[in-house]
Amino acid sequence: MPIKKAVGLTPTEQHLARLAGDTFLDLWSWPNVFKKPGKELCDLLVVCGDDVLMFSDKQIAWPEADFELAWKRWYNRAIADSAEQIRKADLWLKRNPEAIYADGKCEHPIPVKLPPIGQRRVHGICVATGGEKAASTYFEDVDGTFMIMPHLRGKDHVNFDHPAHKAFCIGDVDPSGPFVHVFNMASLDVVMSEFDTITDFTKYLNARADLIRSGKLSFSPSEAEMVANFLLTAEPNGEHRFPSVSDVKGASADMAIAFAQGEYAYLVRSPEYRRRRAANGVSYEWDRLIGLFTHGVLNDAQFRILDTEPTIELAERALRIMAREDRVQRRVLAEAIVGAREALEEQKAGRLARIAVTRDRSTGERVAYVFLVLAGADEMAQEDYRRVRAAMLETYCLATLHDDRDLKLCVGIAVMAISDKGESEDLVAYPQQEWTPEFIDALCANRENFEILQRPFDLKPLNIHASSFPPDPAFEGMTRQQRRALERQRAKQQRFTW
Repeated sequence: MPIKKAVGLTPTEQHLARLAGDTFLDLWSWPNVFKKPGKELCDLLVVCGDDVLMFSDKQIAWPEADFELAWKRWYNRAIADSAEQIRKADLWLKRNPEAIYADGKCEHPIPVKLPPIGQRRVHGICVATGGEKAASTYFEDVDGTFMIMPHLRGKDHVNFDHPAHKAFCIGDVDPSGPFVHVFNMASLDVVMSEFDTITDFTKYLNARADLIRSGKLSFSPSEAEMVANFLLTAEPNGEHRFPSVSDVKGASADMAIAFAQGEYAYLVRSPEYRRRRAANGVSYEWDRLIGLFTHGVLNDAQFRILDTEPTIELAERALRIMAREDRVQRRVLAEAIVGAREALEEQKAGRLARIAVTRDRSTGERVAYVFLVLAGADEMAQEDYRRVRAAMLETYCLATLHDDRDLKLCVGIAVMAISDKGESEDLVAYPQQEWTPEFIDALCANRENFEILQRPFDLKPLNIHASSFPPDPAFEGMTRQQRRALERQRAKQQRFTW
């Protein structure tokens, strides 16, 4: 039975739903969910793995009053009320995890289970709009977004007697509850465009909450500068983080850092950023595949393969793993699929398979992907073709698990050859098995029948390593000293051309 979803009631809710659909994809993002008939839980709920994101959207017109009173009224309606809604929603989910509905009559529960409370990571997000023009006037700046001042906590935000109080400056709005991130639509657009997977987005939110509550950030002039500093700072393994006092030579450990205006504008004009955007291009093929499989789940249009009735639970297991891949991982995985299809055409082969080994972004467990491209869709009935392809895919996946017992899960994706007419895709997921002698004998027979991986690791796994900011091709073969000299020369040129 198809699953009906709300699309948002107000223009900002609809925009938020579209953003969420692009970033988190449809199976995990649920606009306007309800807890009781006519009683809304939150404006948008996102559940993927252990992460639960609760959005509260308040579009509040700037009040007609003197500035101090207007700010207090607007803050309480647009931000404090959102924080309260998120706190209540969090309590409801702890007490009533099954009572979450996609419709106002509470007839259609959302088909996604919440993670256990002990594993659950809750992210509160307030989207407060309506005060942009007043903020622009107050700061004499067209930006109109919030400044970040972490020393403001709770009611400090409306206390004009606080020694460092400023309107439109946001810190920790609910210090005793789940951390609530406060954005307007413009700043949320920046964040969700730069961190447009559930993993990238929640990593940024976790780091942002930790930094604001740590006391180690004194000030940021805008959310865009927070984003820039996070993107521009990374560990040796490529994981992004915010700068810290220890990064500043000679700085005292009890000092706090502050971000400068203009860093994001500088970043987006840099060649490094352009290379990052270009490298990300292929990764959206991964998003497209997730969207296709999700559409089948939500519209009850999954193909029945291997005499197994398709269910949301079976599909969601595989889709959840796919969706938790970050943007850099998606580049490599998408390149593996696209490359396999292109190689099949070049080699004029009947089939081609590739294996990629990665780790579950939530648990850290080793996971394998099998990508199978099978030609011949034009030469047999569609149902027969898909049945053969699914049987091959199952054999590849089980053979991979059998040959590498450290793998916890194998996700299989099968696609048609480029030269065949039409499109069809299959998705399966298999956990590590209990290998009884009978099971192994049956697998060996299928491997021999399909001529699949008859010796362990006939098909070499691809281990994934990639960088968010790809290196400059001009630096290849240079020493570190030569690279730094070229970087200094380019920096001088940019100062004159920008």
